[in-house]
Amino acid sequence: MDAGIAAVLGAVTGSISGVIGSITAGRAQREGVRMTVRSDHAKERHQPRRDAYRAFLQVLLDLDARLNTPAYEDSTPEEEKQLRSDLDSRWIDVALAGPEEITIVGSVVRDAVDGMISHMGECRRLLKNCLEDPDEFGAAHQAYEDAINKADEFRNVLADGINAFGTVSSRILDIDGTERRRFSRWRMRRKKRATTERASSGES
Repeated sequence: MDAGIAAVLGAVTGSISGVIGSITAGRAQREGVRMTVRSDHAKERHQPRRDAYRAFLQVLLDLDARLNTPAYEDSTPEEEKQLRSDLDSRWIDVALAGPEEITIVGSVVRDAVDGMISHMGECRRLLKNCLEDPDEFGAAHQAYEDAINKADEFRNVLADGINAFGTVSSRILDIDGTERRRFSRWRMRRKKRATTERASSGES
């Protein structure tokens, strides 16, 4: 090979290697910056999210304790209104804190809990019918018993919701920002559909 050609090829090869090295270094630098930004963002969001998740879970746990008392059906309209107010207030905080994964799970849980509160009112009304209409006691009592039995299904749905929300919130809080997000939105949407179908079957 002509010495001149060899020299040119060597120069070109060296130039290409230098360009590749610069590109690689640039990519590594950009990724390092991204990791730093993600980490800083995660740290800033961590405590507000923790507080929002904890408060929402506490509402769920308080309701679970209430549903497991012997006097499930002795709720009052005022109590039911307060339960809804507490739930909605804490849910707003969760929705604002994000991310999308937790709002998907939380929305399913919120809808299920809202149904449970409505069921508490239904049990209260059916019990009142039993006591106020002796002539229709048999039918009214059967309707009341059916409603009380259905309450067990609501308790199971709530327990599953507490576990699901707790698991997802823990995973989100564990993310330090140095890894790419491990959640699959497709999987989360499938989980939402499955939970919704389960809640719907419990209501039917």
